[in-house]
Amino acid sequence: SLSGSVDIANGAQSATVTIEITDDSDVEVSETVILTLDEGNFPSNVTLNGDASATVTIEDNDVASTTYTVSITASTATGAEGGTNPAFTISLDATNDTGAALSIPYTVSGTATAGTDYTSLSGSVDIANGAQSATVTLEITDDSDVEGSETVILTLDEGNFPADVALSGDASATASIQDNEITLTFGTADGNSITIDSWTDVGADGYVVYISRANNISDMTDGIDPVTSTTYGHQGPQPIYDGATISSITVTLLEYNKDYYFRVFPYWGSRAYSQTHTAEIQATTNCSTTSTTENQVCFTRSGGVLTISSNPYPDHSTGNFPNADVTASEITADIDATPAFSANGVTYLWDESGPPTPSNPNFWRFGFASNGLGFNPMGLKPWTDTGTGEENWAWQSKVTETGETDVDNVGGHVTSVGKYHYHGDMLLLAPDEDGSRHSQLYGYAGDGFPIYYKYSYADQQDPTSGVVELQSSWQLKSGTRPGDGVSAPDGSYDGTYIQDFEYVQGLGDLDECNGRWGITPEYPDGTYYYVITADYPVIPACFMGDPGSDFQIGN
Repeated sequence: SLSGSVDIANGAQSATVTIEITDDSDVEVSETVILTLDEGNFPSNVTLNGDASATVTIEDNDVASTTYTVSITASTATGAEGGTNPAFTISLDATNDTGAALSIPYTVSGTATAGTDYTSLSGSVDIANGAQSATVTLEITDDSDVEGSETVILTLDEGNFPADVALSGDASATASIQDNEITLTFGTADGNSITIDSWTDVGADGYVVYISRANNISDMTDGIDPVTSTTYGHQGPQPIYDGATISSITVTLLEYNKDYYFRVFPYWGSRAYSQTHTAEIQATTNCSTTSTTENQVCFTRSGGVLTISSNPYPDHSTGNFPNADVTASEITADIDATPAFSANGVTYLWDESGPPTPSNPNFWRFGFASNGLGFNPMGLKPWTDTGTGEENWAWQSKVTETGETDVDNVGGHVTSVGKYHYHGDMLLLAPDEDGSRHSQLYGYAGDGFPIYYKYSYADQQDPTSGVVELQSSWQLKSGTRPGDGVSAPDGSYDGTYIQDFEYVQGLGDLDECNGRWGITPEYPDGTYYYVITADYPVIPACFMGDPGSDFQIGN
C-alpha cells in the first residue's frame, strides 16, 4: 500500500513513488495501478501542470495449471466459387483463461492451390483469452477455369503447440471448393428433340437440370426437390432431370427450330445448391415428316396455334392386321395453343343418330400423341339390324382392348390405308410409366388441352402429395339392355358397347371427359388436362373445349 503523498525535497525538482509488486501464485490477467495528483490538497504555492494521472501495469508471471486439448472440424465443409466460403473451427475443451491468446499452428494441403483457388492462409490462429474457439475462413477465388471439385485440408501442427495445449481427436479436417463452371455436352438436336450426353462433374451429391425457351432460369432455392419431366411443352423454366448420376437425357420438345436454354444445378447434402453458373444455349434443327420407315413428328407454334405434323409411323412394335399394313403418310392438324373451356358445353366424340358422313360431322378424333400418332377411341362399329341390315348408331362397339376389332396388345390398329392409331391403353408409348412419378405429357387433345397418362398427384394442387393411379368416373350399367336382339342388342350390360357404360359424378378422380384441373410438371401453374386411364373410357370420349375442325372424322 502507498502512503498517499510524496515529498519533493528542498533543492530537488522531483520524487519517485515505487510500486512494490507482490509476487503471488494467482493466475491473473494484467492489472493496473493509477496515481492521480490530489489537486484540491496541493500546497498553496503549487498548481497542476499537464495530466493529473499516470498508469502503470502489473504483468502476471503465473501460468495456468490447466492443460488444454484442441480439435479441428470443417464447420462449413463445402463452398462454391461465387458462393459460400468454407470454414474450419479450431476449438479448446475449455475456455482459455491463461490471461493471453493461445496461438494454434496448422499446415495446409489438398488439391486446391493457395493463392490461386483461395487466398493463402497465415498458418496459425489465435484463440483469445476468455474464448474457447476460433475460425479459419477460406476466401475462395472465383476463376474461369473448369476444374471440378477441389479440397483444402487443415492439419493442426502438434509439434509446435504451446506448452499447455495437446491434441484431441483427428488432427485434420477437409473442406471442398465446388467449381461453378459446368459445361454441357450435347448430342443430337434434331427436330423435336435435344439430347444432353453429359455435363461437367463437380463432385456434387446430385444434379438438377432445367430447360427453358428463354434465358430466364432463376437460381434454385436450397431444399427444393423438383418434379421433372423430359417432355417440354410450355414456355417457362422446367426441370428435366434430378439425380445423382451424370447420364444422357433426351428431351422431347413440342416446338422445333428454336433456341433452348439449359442450366445445371449441383447440390450437396440436404440439397444445398450452387447458384452461380450460367445457362448454355442449344438450337434444334429443321424437322421432317417424309420418312416411310421411321417415326417423325414436328410441333410448331405461331399466333396461338399449335401445329402438329407427322408421318405417322409408330416408334414401337405393333401387331399384324388383316385390313392393311402399317404405312407412313404425312398428316397435319392445327390445335388451339391457348385452350379454354367451351361456352357450348361438352362435345362428345360420337353421334347416335347416324354414321360419320359429311352430313353428320359429329364424330371426332380425340387428339395426337407426342410421337405424332392419333388417339381415336371411336371404333365406328354400330349394331346392325339382323333382319334389315340397317345400322343402329345408338349402339356402337367399344374398341379399347386387345381383340376388339383387331386392336393389338399395344392398344392400336390401322385404318384401311394403314394409318396406325391408338384406341386403348398405349402401353408402348409409355413403357417407363410405373407410378413412381407423375406421368409425362403424351400429347394434345383436339381442343388444345394436354393429355397425360394415368399417374398423377394425389392432390392435384400439391406436387408433394404423392403419386396415385387416377380412376375414371365411368362404370358399367346394371341390369339388361332394352333391345330385342334384332334391331338393337339385348342381354346384360357387359361392356361390348360404349352405351353399356354410364358416368357417375364423383365415382372416381376424373370428370365426364376423363380430365381434371391441376398442377403438372409441364404446367407448374396448373392447367386442365385429360387422362388416359386403364379402365373405360381409357381414351377420353368428349372435349371440354372447342375441338379444331381438323379433328372431325372425314377431314
